[in-house]
Amino acid sequence: MAHYLPILSAFILVFSFLPLLSKIRKNRSVSGLSLLMMTFGLAQSLYFITYNIYFERYFIALPFFVTGALSGLILYYFARYNAAKAERIQLVAMLGFSLLPFLLLLNKSLETSSVLNALTYVGLVMSSVRVMPQTYKTLRSGNISNLSARYFSLQFVAGTCGLFVELSSAMHSTSHILMFVMLLLTNAVQFACMQYYKMRPAMA
Repeated sequence: MAHYLPILSAFILVFSFLPLLSKIRKNRSVSGLSLLMMTFGLAQSLYFITYNIYFERYFIALPFFVTGALSGLILYYFARYNAAKAERIQLVAMLGFSLLPFLLLLNKSLETSSVLNALTYVGLVMSSVRVMPQTYKTLRSGNISNLSARYFSLQFVAGTCGLFVELSSAMHSTSHILMFVMLLLTNAVQFACMQYYKMRPAMA
């Protein structure tokens, strides 16, 4: 059963992004959305995809493919709808900087497996902090017009599936386990934050 959970997780992730993408296309804007969250979502996905393909953990790579591709699509909409030329350059620079650790693979004195394992910890840091700028932005502005509660709740469900798969895997990856735990915590906090701002007008 554990072999099918990454496929289920990938579908859950697709459905988690759909309301978010729908709002962005409808409003033709990504205002209220943290681009750092999406940039780190794309970058950390690439780190984990590379690791899982190298170690032939193909099914586990599936959810990261979905997260990376759809995060990249949102960044495209940012460049299309909101970004001035300077902001596009900033976005490219931010992506380039977040992927710089991949250059360690060019060092022939380092074992590829060791480098890729280390890079998953870079992905872990990005995954751990990527929702925090969004939570900060939400708390500061109170703007949830382009946010989707379903996105964060389904991300939580997908993270639960991923954690179960990793714990049942014959070859554990500590960085993956920690990443899924942080995914659960940060998405739960963001979801609670959004629910607060939805309820606040009724409480006033």
